Formats: sequence, C-alpha cells, structure tokens
Amino acid sequence: MRNFALRAHDGSVIPRTRWVWLGDHLAVDFVNTTIGLDDDREELIGTVEEFLGWIDAEPAWLPALGGDPVGLDAVLEQRDATSRLLRAAALQEELDGADVELINERVRAGGVTRLLGTEAGTSRLAAGTGFVALLGVLAAATVDVLARDDLAAVAVCEAPGCGQVFHRSRRNQRWCSPGCGNRARVDRHRHRNPAAGAGSSR
Repeated sequence: MRNFALRAHDGSVIPRTRWVWLGDHLAVDFVNTTIGLDDDREELIGTVEEFLGWIDAEPAWLPALGGDPVGLDAVLEQRDATSRLLRAAALQEELDGADVELINERVRAGGVTRLLGTEAGTSRLAAGTGFVALLGVLAAATVDVLARDDLAAVAVCEAPGCGQVFHRSRRNQRWCSPGCGNRARVDRHRHRNPAAGAGSSR
C-alpha cells in the first residue's frame, strides 16, 4: 500500500488498512474488495467514492476515467462475476458461461490489447481512457489469471472469517497472510482445547 493518506473526492481520509492487501494480481485485488464469508461479507466499494478510493490505492495500471461517470452497478456486477470465476477455478469447478460471456464482452467493449513490454518475457495491458476502458482492463486481467499456466496457484484463504482470493507462493500454502495463518492455528487450538478457549475469554 502507498505510504500517504488516501483521500476521497470530498477530502475525507480513506483508512489505509482498508486496502492493506493490495499488490496481488489486478483481478485478485478487484475480487478482494469484499471481506469475510457468505452473509458476513463486508462491501468495500459500495459507493462511487469508495470505488474511486480503491482505484487510487491500486498499484496496477488502470485507465483514467477522463471525466466519465462511474456506473457502480456495472462495477459490482463485474466484480461479482470475477469473484465467482476465480473461486470456481480455485476449486477446479466448471466456469459459469454467463460470467465468462460478461468478462469477454467487457474486454471487447473496452478495446483492450496486450502489448510487449520493454524486457523479454514481459507484456502489459493497454486501452484508451474512460469508464468502459477501465472495465475492459479489469476484465482482461481476469482473462489473464484464468488462462495462465499457473492457475493452480490461485486459492481461497481457509482462515476463519477470511475467504480472500490469493496467489500461493508455495504449493501447500493455505492462508493469504501470516496473520490469517496465526488466526487459523489459534482457532484450531481452541476447538481442540475448549477449556483453554474458555479460560482466555475471562
């Protein structure tokens, strides 16, 4: 995360802890704009200002809006489709056809291309400016993740209450961060030793 305070367009400070995990693949960062599991998930981009705050904090390149208005419903629709696709891939399940078509259509509409980088073996996404181009780049990032050779490295954190999508740095990695690993071990110990858990809550 960047080291300066993030501010919304009204001047209010956006807490930096909100985006502490940014820096994974762009599609993964996009999916992780919710926290928690199932009915306990917290929406982090529930307003246009929050979405703009995420754009400001995201380290990956994204097209400038160029004055275009943000269609939040379209953003959330695409984020949720991306989340379902990545989670299905992590569980080695079949991808939903409607979600696949939505992502492909957003790539086409955004006019996104992939260009060679300045070093061998590198490339980058490119698009014009505007809201449609922004959605297109986010969609193309999803294609990148789901079509890559190391798709098995995409996983869902198993720590209690997390459920974040992440890239494994090693084959047997089960948690997205050391903090989640610690919480999972504490939770496992508490379930194995109920008396110890009861004593610690006094």
